Amino acid sequence: MTIKPSNLFLDAQVNDAWERVEYVHSMYRDPAIFKQALLIAGESGEGKTFLLKAYCSTLESVTTSEKTTCPVFYFSFKQPKKSVDEMIKLLIDGLGASPPQSRVSSAVLEHQFITLLEELEVELIMLDEIQSIASSYDGIEFQHFIKYLCSLIDNDKIKCSIVFAGTPAAKRLMSFGETNQKFNDSEQMSRRMIRPIEFKRIKPRTKHWVDCVNWFVNQIGLPALTVDENKDLFDRIYVAYNEKSLSSLRDIFLQSNCKNAASTEELIPCLKHNFDFFCKGQVNPFDKDISQAHLDEYIRGITRKMNAAECNHHEQLMAEFE
Repeated sequence: MTIKPSNLFLDAQVNDAWERVEYVHSMYRDPAIFKQALLIAGESGEGKTFLLKAYCSTLESVTTSEKTTCPVFYFSFKQPKKSVDEMIKLLIDGLGASPPQSRVSSAVLEHQFITLLEELEVELIMLDEIQSIASSYDGIEFQHFIKYLCSLIDNDKIKCSIVFAGTPAAKRLMSFGETNQKFNDSEQMSRRMIRPIEFKRIKPRTKHWVDCVNWFVNQIGLPALTVDENKDLFDRIYVAYNEKSLSSLRDIFLQSNCKNAASTEELIPCLKHNFDFFCKGQVNPFDKDISQAHLDEYIRGITRKMNAAECNHHEQLMAEFE
């Protein structure tokens, strides 16, 4: 069991994701277990990358005079790759080695990659922004990438398993190999994965939202806010949150000016300054000109959209059983 770091907001979905990562990680200890991967999906800013890096921080690389070990290998894809070979070269580079500069076969590249995983005693591979591996989700290019990832999970030479993370578009991984509602078992990705988890945006004016805000308030050393006394502030913070989700809250709260605030009254101008500095919104929700009526209208609109999205998702699930 890993120790969850104190700088991680541990709500139900984060706890669930952490436990699933631990479960997948534990598979390396027993080669008899059928290896499976995990997909963590969610919109940008929901905390996927923060979770993965927090998990990595609990098991950092160790270098001695004899060797270096890297229990968890984290890699984030920044842009689409042209081929599987190009992807493997990036992973080799991410492990701290130099891939061949000359043209070599895929087998040579894969051998170097697997050898590095063995030498560094990698227990878990984390591939972030996985939706970026290919420019198209329907072409031969994407098919080649997924086939390679399937083979990587199935490879008996690799003891470690894999955690994927990405935007909702990454859920395409789970349906790969499906044709006319039937799966080609040799290409089926979902068979090789436990149930995915999707990070969802917190709803406004809920206990979950109050707990989230007060976690950040606690991080800067101020007493918890209450709904009775701070309803207006909770709503203003939610407007900021809705821009980049938890990333926005980290940007506006976890700065030195907020940490130096001695009261809620001193905190508000700090939040206003940080929103202007870090966020892109045209309207600063901490501006005094934004009335409670404006906030109420905004929150109602957001709530309607979230409820409609949930309803559509439920209808899609029901349609799968018909």
